[in-house]
Amino acid sequence: MAGMDEVRDALDVAELQGLWAAAREAMSGSKPTFRLELPDDATRAAVGELYGRPMWGEGTRISVSKLDESLRNRFGVGLSQVIEALHGSVAVAEPAPESADELLPVLDEHGLAGASWAVPWLRWMRQYGRIAESELTGITHAAARVLTAMSLTEPPRSWTSRAALAGRTGFPHSLDDGTALSRVVLKAAALAQGIDPPGNERDRRALWERCGVAPDAVSSTVLTWALPVSGDDAWSAGVRARTELGLPAHLTHLDLDAAPARLVADGTAIAVCEHPRVLEAAVREGLRHPVICLSGLPSTTARELLDRLSGDGAVLHVHTDFDWPGIAAALTAQRHGATPWRMSGDDYRAALDRAAQDRTDLPNLIGSPVPTPWDPQLADLMSTTSRAIEEEQTLEPLLTDLRNGL
Repeated sequence: MAGMDEVRDALDVAELQGLWAAAREAMSGSKPTFRLELPDDATRAAVGELYGRPMWGEGTRISVSKLDESLRNRFGVGLSQVIEALHGSVAVAEPAPESADELLPVLDEHGLAGASWAVPWLRWMRQYGRIAESELTGITHAAARVLTAMSLTEPPRSWTSRAALAGRTGFPHSLDDGTALSRVVLKAAALAQGIDPPGNERDRRALWERCGVAPDAVSSTVLTWALPVSGDDAWSAGVRARTELGLPAHLTHLDLDAAPARLVADGTAIAVCEHPRVLEAAVREGLRHPVICLSGLPSTTARELLDRLSGDGAVLHVHTDFDWPGIAAALTAQRHGATPWRMSGDDYRAALDRAAQDRTDLPNLIGSPVPTPWDPQLADLMSTTSRAIEEEQTLEPLLTDLRNGL
């Protein structure tokens, strides 16, 4: 913990005076957030460094609890102590540490009391969670049952639906958007992940998925063709029947939940592409080489399927567009067991040469560069040429590989 003299030296600066005045007023009125003006670059830089995210524009909204957490993480003292040290006491009492400690035994029953986020989360629940005192113990129990089933600190290897997770509490709609339980669970998840609490539907969905929770079990899909599933059960027979009909299969989390534990034989080679045109071409040619289509950045269902297949010993080969979103998709697939396929600098150069010979117009490469650790020269070449190559423009070499077997 920093001494108060050190705190004053670091925080009693001109660029932060507006922050402390607005925070003092918000705490006096028990407001969870406040509007802060950012009149110049120096103020934006100082506030951004303290708050933990870049500041843009002429103003922003500050969360009192997030500011309090930032101060505790950096200086070991809370917002009330800082304001008192700089400008005199504020008329809102900070929760005593023992208040949060009363709920620690509840978390301890679920093995969560020792988590780094536990005490800040309990403090936040009491001060800003909008939970009645009589309901704190019950909602802490319910939240703990949910949190123990989430991937709070490690990347998820499988995903459960939000409804299935809510079933652990006995109420199937307890984690719907807007419920008290979903609010406090997402706050704990944000603390565990070290990020700002989500402020809109997109951010809430992203945080759920980051922690291994799919908003539902049916909307996230992955497109597959000719998966050589090896089981003798009805599910496996259904997938094989679609292949016999010349039809791809869209799999959901619900499908994967119903699938047998083992999907394919050890050593099965599977192509993973980004563009549906590649899978369609394989279907139309009647190529029985298995293909999985990511359709952009891999969905949670796609990531779970890749994990399960690589766990079965399948050999996954991934190819994507030669653009920065495509490279990001390839990196994600690589983290789930896939190896880049025809994704070297030489492959990119060859595709450029074919486009020049065919007089094919190539779109500009836009966005921020993404590293290509499997071949660093690829990212360098893409940055230098500034041309994107869509996967369907490399279709023939890919189909040749599928015809011959990867």
